Order: sequence, then C-alpha cells, then structure tokens
Amino acid sequence: MDFSNAQIRAFRHWIQGYQNFYEPIVEAYFRHAGYTVLAHPAKVGAGDIQRIVDALFDGHKRLGPGLDSRALQALLKRRSRLQPDFLLERGGRRYLAELKSWGGFTASGQFDLRLMADYFLGPKPNAYDGAYLLVDWLEDAPIAGKLLVVSSRSPQHDQVQAGLQRAYDTPVELLYLDEIFRTPQLAGAIERQLRYLDAAVAELKQDFLASSPVLPMGQ
Repeated sequence: MDFSNAQIRAFRHWIQGYQNFYEPIVEAYFRHAGYTVLAHPAKVGAGDIQRIVDALFDGHKRLGPGLDSRALQALLKRRSRLQPDFLLERGGRRYLAELKSWGGFTASGQFDLRLMADYFLGPKPNAYDGAYLLVDWLEDAPIAGKLLVVSSRSPQHDQVQAGLQRAYDTPVELLYLDEIFRTPQLAGAIERQLRYLDAAVAELKQDFLASSPVLPMGQ
C-alpha cells in the first residue's frame, strides 16, 4: 500500500508528538534556554484552584471573548488539582509550561486559530487544556507567565498568541516542537530519543514478523 506525502507527514507529527519522545528533548531545551526545572509535572492544589475560582467570581480575573467564566468556575470546583507539565524558574521569576501536540490533525502540524478555538476557546472549549493558563499564583508565589509548546508555527502565530493572552488575561509564549528540534545544542538529547525510537520500531518489527504470516505486497 502506498501512502501519500500528507499521510506520511501527519504520521510523523503523531510520532514526534508522543509524550515520551518529545518531553526529554523539550526539558533539555528549557535548561539550554536558562530555565531551572523546579517540578515535572507541576502540581496545582485545591487551595490555588480555589484562588482562581475566587478571582473569577469577584472579577479580579477578567476573561476575554469566547470564555464563559461561570462554566470555568464550575469546572474548577470539580477538580482537586491541576497538573501542568513543568514549573520553571528563570531570573527569579516562575513560569508554568504545558506541552501539547495535535500535529497529526493536519499534515502541516500547524497550531492555528482553528485549533486554538477548538481547544482553548468557546462556546464549549475543552477547558482543562486552558485551565493552567488561569494559574497566577502557586504556593503563595506569583507565576510570571505561561509557555505553551505545540507542534509547528502557523502564519497566524501572532494572532494565536495574542488571542490566548487576551482570553486568559495572562502572558503566554508559544514555542514549537519543530523549531526546538532544530536547536544545535540539543543534538545529544535528540540522538538519544532517536535511538529509543529505533529500538522500539525494531522490537515491533520483530514481534510482528514472528507472529504474522508474511503476505505478498498489496494484500
């Protein structure tokens, strides 16, 4: 069976977006960029979640168009914790980072306005994806901003980043896996993960070939 270039590219994005593959590389990138990793994952407990609910209720946290404050309050009240991927520190300031990969949804892997709306905005957002963007305090210390790592840059980068900042009333920096992977200083970390991938594929082939009859091509 032949596969189109678009299918192959989309499958590639699914593979590189697998959490156990890309997380060690992104963590190495954070350290290269001058961040200290304080926690992986970060843990936002009930007290800090209640702080968000209170800020939404009394209007101290003002959400942008496309987000329903009451719906978010209701969602947060049902949760005992949130778990963003990383708590980082740089220059005495702390940041929360979340790593997402929806690259396989499109052949380009680009995180554009449509994907932002589907996962972070209304009328019925998957609010858990954006909940960490509401965390402005963690364990009585301020959070200076949030990092969101996604698959690939779209031409709408500026609009997407501004849209997230406006919607959640917080500084947001968008980072991209394919650009992180091109950082020369990460060559060692990337090579290690590629060896990991090669070993897994070799084992998969061996298992399939040992347990399945070999069929002629096209069957």
